[in-house]
Amino acid sequence: MFGEVAVRIVSDPKWLRLVRGVVEQSCLGFGAREESVTAVVLAVNEAVSNVMRHGYEGDTTRPIRIACRRDGEMIEVRICDHGIEAEFLSRELLPPDELRAGGRGLYMIRTLMDEIEYRREDGQNRMYLRKHLLHDVAES
Repeated sequence: MFGEVAVRIVSDPKWLRLVRGVVEQSCLGFGAREESVTAVVLAVNEAVSNVMRHGYEGDTTRPIRIACRRDGEMIEVRICDHGIEAEFLSRELLPPDELRAGGRGLYMIRTLMDEIEYRREDGQNRMYLRKHLLHDVAES
């Protein structure tokens, strides 16, 4: 049986290393292969960075909660914050070959993850990143 691993941080980029470590160890503990672990860690790092930079507009004192769990053949990472409402999922993705600074984070997240879900509930942003592990994990 798999539980949930969660960490609460403030929105200071110095905590991204901790987030990456928690997500990596959680995914490995849930039985994911290294390739999937790397994809999830990169996507979560980008998503949390976006919360810090855009959702909280650089304020380094605001709370962010990151929770990882395995649900059947899927790893789900939930990122919760109280920042500005995100409208990123409705934006058009920039072509990957367009030369321009910035604007590649969402493209990377969508490419690395199998599912992305966003909800705004009770003044809170909730982003769900999911990676399917069918044919990826050892039998538990």
